[in-house]
Amino acid sequence: MSTGVVFQQMLVIFLLIAVGVFLYRKKAVTEVTSRQLSGLITNICNPALMIASVFSDEMTATRQDILLTAGIAAGTYVFAIAAGILVPRLLRVEPQERKYYHMMMVYGNTGFIGIPLVSALLGEGAVIYVTVFNFFFNVLIYTHGITVMAGGTGNRQAFQWKKMINAGTISAVAALILFWFEIPLPVFLEDAASYMGRCTTFLSMIVLGVSVAQMSPAKIFSNGKLYGAALIRLLVIPIAAGMVLRPLVHNETILDVSVLLLAMPVGNMPLMLAQENGEKAEVLAQGAILTTILSLVTVTVNTMFLN
Repeated sequence: MSTGVVFQQMLVIFLLIAVGVFLYRKKAVTEVTSRQLSGLITNICNPALMIASVFSDEMTATRQDILLTAGIAAGTYVFAIAAGILVPRLLRVEPQERKYYHMMMVYGNTGFIGIPLVSALLGEGAVIYVTVFNFFFNVLIYTHGITVMAGGTGNRQAFQWKKMINAGTISAVAALILFWFEIPLPVFLEDAASYMGRCTTFLSMIVLGVSVAQMSPAKIFSNGKLYGAALIRLLVIPIAAGMVLRPLVHNETILDVSVLLLAMPVGNMPLMLAQENGEKAEVLAQGAILTTILSLVTVTVNTMFLN
């Protein structure tokens, strides 16, 4: 994976986010519109892109590759959870905020940014590997995630098994079944999924741009501990994982996808869980925006260690 190509792609993402900021400030896109676009991306565009990846001409994955990716995904999430326990203590985060930093270490933006970025850098056929990672994400966020977020609040929620049945999980399972059993779809359905999936990158970046425009720069850039967490989240974890995986994984695409997904900025699902618990958790919003901005540089740095 060429570092120059990655840098150019991150510049494209930066420009698309800037378009989102511009549209919000010109009131061409409102907060309500942004929420509606988020639902469209989550429930239609991303799922369609996952389905379309199975039928891409660039598809080279085998069943063994999928099993290998599942093993890597499981291992990296165990590693991330361990980091989520250790990093808040290392940074001397206040006890009441440790769970937020824990979530930031574990749950990256593998959907909104991960899917379109992998598709743009490695081709649509590589999205099948992201699908495997996102399956683990969806299972963990509604089990491990809600357990962490409920800690210290007195809110003893049961595992939200029903919430695991969502567009992301269903489309991931569907894509893997279609791939595993080599089930064909009519050409018009393949084309429809492809057209819907191609909207993902632009719409996702518009939504992120709206989020950036809504956040006060002083709040984003004044929290020193967030910088420490961002450094570990965006550089230390993916580089360490890459060094461990390189001698073990000989499929370059799987290696690239694994490291790229570990290098993603903080996702928005932890914030949504906090809001469900009645918590403001501004640090989660700040962390998501800060890491998104920094990732424009750090993703390129990570690819230097892959080459």
